[in-house]
Amino acid sequence: MGHEGRGYATEAALALRDWAFSTLKLPSLVSYIAPGNAASVAVAERLGARLDPAAPRTVPADLVYRHSAS
Repeated sequence: MGHEGRGYATEAALALRDWAFSTLKLPSLVSYIAPGNAASVAVAERLGARLDPAAPRTVPADLVYRHSAS
């Protein structure tokens, strides 16, 4: 039985994001997402991240979503 669509990825990413901002005091985080990975894009957007086309990347085709501390 699959676990997609149950919110586990969003819940885990939210916990890690909040920990990084509160404990490490990071100003932002980024998610590197392969083109066509709509599920990961949806998670990043649910967390409030926005596409950052100017962000550096190793793989030129990757999408970079930036999570800002607010």
